[in-house]
Amino acid sequence: MRYFLVAIVCLSLFTANACSSKDSPKPEMKRCQEELNTIPEVAASLKSRNKQPEEAGDALAGMEIALTINRMVRSTPDPNRDRDDWCYIENTYENFDKLLKALRDNGIPPTVDFLEGESLDLALQEEWLRSGNLIGDLTFRGVSPKKGSAQDFIDTLSKIEQELSPLWGKFERKHKYFRYPALKLGVDSERPREIRAYLKQNSFIEVPATIDSRDDYFSQPYCAALNRDHKVCANYISATFKSMMLDRTVRARAAAQKIVGRDIKQILMIQANQLTCDFLDELLRWYKALGVRFISLEDALSDPFYAAEDVTNNASQIIWETKRGQGVMKGE
Repeated sequence: MRYFLVAIVCLSLFTANACSSKDSPKPEMKRCQEELNTIPEVAASLKSRNKQPEEAGDALAGMEIALTINRMVRSTPDPNRDRDDWCYIENTYENFDKLLKALRDNGIPPTVDFLEGESLDLALQEEWLRSGNLIGDLTFRGVSPKKGSAQDFIDTLSKIEQELSPLWGKFERKHKYFRYPALKLGVDSERPREIRAYLKQNSFIEVPATIDSRDDYFSQPYCAALNRDHKVCANYISATFKSMMLDRTVRARAAAQKIVGRDIKQILMIQANQLTCDFLDELLRWYKALGVRFISLEDALSDPFYAAEDVTNNASQIIWETKRGQGVMKGE
């Protein structure tokens, strides 16, 4: 698999000679590579590049994946609010339309967008629902249950429900989906127990993920390259991201087989940012060409694997095992 991934990156940069071993990288590319090397998965891949690679083959053939999105771009940028963010210019209707088009053109089933209330764009989300896609909750500010009391967490979840209420007068809400921000519950068992009691009482369905794209790691250097008008670096970053995604997906399948003893219906989590807006269509086409079948979240959650009460931590074991396989986390 690793030869396959390196070949992808080098192919995308062939015209710029970025993969040449004879020439030293230009200062711009050196900076680009240094920024990428701060990403744990990329650094781990470089350290282990001399190991015997796996074959790509049909490693993804027949795999079933539900695509989910965390957060959404807004319709307009706000320089005052996002002035320290390289990617604040990602907040455009054009990028929102790119996401919708990628989903539509690839025949992806209704996709759940998990929202933070603090950055909610109701007009945009109304169009999202009108397109046939769905909405889930991430709480109002993406607050982790690791901090504060269970009631603090419940209050911020209630607040986003209030913010979203105008939409439910216009659109049918078949399921109330909820995801813990960053998939983290903390080590305290009492707070998650109280939160889950609230979720159950209010008919929420807890949604984990088994494949974490970590596109947020790649998004800032990608936007920085675009701001510097360094297209070769931007292409290099996007190619590396897609390569890491394929590697992560293959390892997630292997992790599930190791932990569960069989293939499961996987849940992929991406974020809406400039990188995913630009390359989601290509990524989805690539997955499909390699034999992946995209399914609805409802279908994925019908897998018995997701029936456990501690479903988020159970699913996160696959993410952790994937990271160990990539060399990001040490095995126990």
